[in-house]
Amino acid sequence: MIRKILTILIPLLAPLVAYLVWAWFTAQRREALEKGRRLPAWQDWPWAWLITAGAILVTVTLFVLGFSDGGGTDKEYTPAQYENGKLVPGTFSDKDGTGDTGPDR
Repeated sequence: MIRKILTILIPLLAPLVAYLVWAWFTAQRREALEKGRRLPAWQDWPWAWLITAGAILVTVTLFVLGFSDGGGTDKEYTPAQYENGKLVPGTFSDKDGTGDTGPDR
């Protein structure tokens, strides 16, 4: 379930959320300019938002990749193969051949 959320739901909703945040900040800025209020310096510099968003995305990506279910360096990968006319998915196993930590097992 978490895999579906990470690979389908988040990439689908992320642009919408980014747009809604941008639209809200744009409306706030427009309202401040119409009322004659002076904007803080950080709101006149769009690169601050881009750098912040990039740093957040890198942090989230590294966090997700760091805790994703990979084989690790002490595992050996056996690629997918056909056995008796059926496709057997690839698996990770211990280097000595014991244990199976495949994605569906």
